Order: sequence, then C-alpha cells, then structure tokens
Amino acid sequence: MIGAKIKSLRLKKGYSITRLAEKAKISKSYLSHLEKGLNNNPSLHMLNKIASSLNTTVDELIEAEMSHSVLSSKPLINKEWLYLIEQAIKDGMTKEEFVEFQCYLKFRKRNDHIN
Repeated sequence: MIGAKIKSLRLKKGYSITRLAEKAKISKSYLSHLEKGLNNNPSLHMLNKIASSLNTTVDELIEAEMSHSVLSSKPLINKEWLYLIEQAIKDGMTKEEFVEFQCYLKFRKRNDHIN
C-alpha cells in the first residue's frame, strides 16, 4: 500500500525512480522494492526522506495503509503523534536517543512512585 502511494505521487510529479531516489538520497533498488511491495516495513526516517522529496508528509504516505488495516478500524498512529515523530526526525533525533529518552521517563515514573 505505501509503495503504491509513493509510486502514484512520484508519477504525478513526473519523477523517475532514479530522480526520486537521488532527491531522497536513497538507493534506486530500495525505492523500487518499496514501490513493488517487496519491502513493506520502511523506517520512519526513510519515509520522511521520501515524503520530503515528494513535498508531502509521512502521514499522507501511510494514510492509505492505515485506512486499509485489517487489524483495526482506528488509525495505528494518530496525526499528532506522526507530527511529533516527524519533528523529532527533522530535529535530528536518532532512534537510540528516543529509546534513551523513554528509559529516562520510565526511571522518573518509578522514582516518583517511590517518593
């Protein structure tokens, strides 16, 4: 689903796979696999690079995927969370920093309950 949306937006822009891959700074083979549905689990970082290159948002890219989810009729991630994630990525936050921050919050919650 995500791959089909990317391909649709790419074609609307008149971009070849090569052009979009260069703009997004990703490999052509990665983009091709994504569009063909051979890679169904791209990272948010990669989706952000592709979305930026297509002048769209990650939310728009995954909207079709979320609306066709068989597991739930509700979106898996709401728009506010997607926005926060996009901003963190744009600000340069790494996955490791995010995990470290989560650990810190858990530590604080445990200590708050003790005190």
